[in-house]
Formats: sequence, structure tokens, C-alpha cells
Amino acid sequence: MSAKDVIITVTVDTEKINKSNVNETIVFTDNLSDPLSFVGHPDKFVSFIEKGQTLVWQAVAKNGDAPVYIQNVKQDGGSKIIEHIKRGAGTNLYTAQIRCDDSIKEGDEESYNMTIGLTGYEGIAGDNQNGPVVFLGNKVAYMSYNTMVWQIIGRDAPFDIDGIAGNNQFGPIIYSGNTVAYMDNYGTQQWTIVANAPFDIEGITGDNHSGPIIYSGNKVAYMNPVANNTWVQITEAPFEIDGIAGDNRLGVIIYSGSRVAYMQKYADNKWTELTMAPFEIEGIAGDNESGPIIYAGSQVSYMTRDLYPNGSWSSIEPAPFLIEGITGNNRQGCIVFYGSEAKYMNKYASGIWHDLAAIPFDTSTFTVDPKLQIRKSRN
Repeated sequence: MSAKDVIITVTVDTEKINKSNVNETIVFTDNLSDPLSFVGHPDKFVSFIEKGQTLVWQAVAKNGDAPVYIQNVKQDGGSKIIEHIKRGAGTNLYTAQIRCDDSIKEGDEESYNMTIGLTGYEGIAGDNQNGPVVFLGNKVAYMSYNTMVWQIIGRDAPFDIDGIAGNNQFGPIIYSGNTVAYMDNYGTQQWTIVANAPFDIEGITGDNHSGPIIYSGNKVAYMNPVANNTWVQITEAPFEIDGIAGDNRLGVIIYSGSRVAYMQKYADNKWTELTMAPFEIEGIAGDNESGPIIYAGSQVSYMTRDLYPNGSWSSIEPAPFLIEGITGNNRQGCIVFYGSEAKYMNKYASGIWHDLAAIPFDTSTFTVDPKLQIRKSRN
């Protein structure tokens, strides 16, 4: 008999929750007949899972139809039980796989943290040459380092945004489901929707100069340039993709767990894997000109292009917070964010993270820390 999939329901009192009462307004339950979390103690909730299961988190409002978003789920200590953590098919869903290898034993326990949002997903793109661009829900803002002031784009996106790519030189690209739109002029503030993607998108990279690149599962497609309005699929990736970076000038970079692969020439249609990353990756940025940048927790590592494909990863000074998203490249450095905080490092040798003004949106995010445990034999 195959293991039953786990559905963990996260019930949020959206009318009462604030920064000081998070534990009293979020309750966890699951479909395994295990005890629910007590009010005031979601950090003590443990789901007793089995190897090989699919894990689904669903966030719901206690009082009616108020929107609840799962911003992210991150591993936070203990045994490495789960992998392939990613958003599900809805704004309130996240999924993961329970590992099934011999390293997982009965009684192994892993803690994780979950960030719940009430105002939409949040994300970042851009670089240290032209500045970052961020979104929350259907609102987008950008910053030039000349002014260090966020400018909110007056025209909202045509949908609630799931992810963003691009830069402030050529403008942002956004997606939701299988719909992609771009803005190439902040003056006119016109969003243009392109042809529907050939699949529901899980992540995006690229820019408005050479076009966007998207993925879902192990499928990758690109549009080059965006004016062609035609998606072209390349050969499937050698693994189920967890994240993507790169551009259509020099090719795409993908990762899964601690594996990283790149394709520099679409004409070759061949993936090449890099040396395994020093940790389970949570996000990626960079390009095939200067190499990828990766993070997990507050750790950040990079590999320069001259070390492909057998070189080692280098680490920089950890970020001063648990990173939620990363952007940039190894020429001018990277930008990271956590909630409304954003910082950048433009010289890796300096080890200095510089402050940016707070992201100009009310993120309304709240984090809790439950646990998972491999179920012990019931015989």
C-alpha cells in the first residue's frame, strides 16, 4: 500500500493577526489523524509523515474568503527530510517531496519555517548596475542607485504577479499561471501581454532585450526576442527544476537541490552540470557570462564562468537575515531581500552588505516554525 499524501492545513485568523500575536492566530492541522496544533503553539505542531509521500501545505482564512498566500517554506534544522519545496497550483499552496533514500530513518525530525502573507507574493529582479525592481501582489516598484528612492509604477500589473525577471534598463517581465507580460518603458507605463506560455509557469528569467525564459517541472521554453511572440521549447532538463537564472544571450542556468546545470547555446540543445553546490539551494541568480549566484538561509555562494564545469564554489559574507529572494550577477554583485528589508553587495571581496531603503509595500507577512517527523513503526 502506497503512503498517503499529506495535506497540512494552515488556518489563519486574518482579521486578528498582527506581529505580536502570530502564534495565537495560526493553527495547523493535517489529514493523518494526528493532533492539531494548540492555539498559541504552532511551533510545537508535528506532522508524522512517511518516506516517499507528497507533502501539500494549504493556507486558508479562518473567517471567510480573505486571501492567504504562502510566501515560502524553508528547511530550518534537523534531518534533511524534504526536498523539491515549491509553490503549488494555487496562491495558498506549497508542495514538497519526502525523501525516500536510506539516509532517512524512523523518528528523524526536521523543523521548517513558513512565511504567510496577506497582500500577495513578493519578489525581486534587476542588478547593481541599474538597480533592483520589486513586486508585491500586482504592484511594481524600481530603484536607481543615483537617487536611492523607490518609484512605484502607477499602473498596476494586469494580474497578481507570481514572479518577476528583467532589469531597469529594459524593464520588468512578470507572469501568473501561463500568462506573461512586460513593460519596456517606465514613462508610458504600458503592460503588454504576450502569447500564452505552453505550460503553467513555475519560474522566469531573462530580460526585455533578448526575451524571457520560463520553466515548469523539467520543461524550459524561451521567447527571443519578445517581439516574435512565439515560445520555443528546448530539450528537457536532466532533473525537476527548482529555480532558473540566465538570459537568451548566453543561455540558461537551472538548479534542483544542490545540482546546477546550464545550457549556453540553444543550438547545441545540451545541458551540462556544474560541481555540486555546497548546500541545498533555495534560490539562484546570475548568468553564463559571470556565473551563477545561489543562496540558502543566509548563505550566499557563487561560481565564476572561468571555473565551468569542474570548478569550486566560493562563499561570501552571509546576509544579515534569512534570504527570501536574490538577483544580480557576479560582475556587479547581488541584491537580496527579506520582507521589506533589502541589501546589496557590489564587491564580494569587501564582504559588506549595504542597506537599501525599505521596500515600499506593506508586506503583511508572518512566520511560524512547525516540524515534520518520520513516523515510527506502529507495530
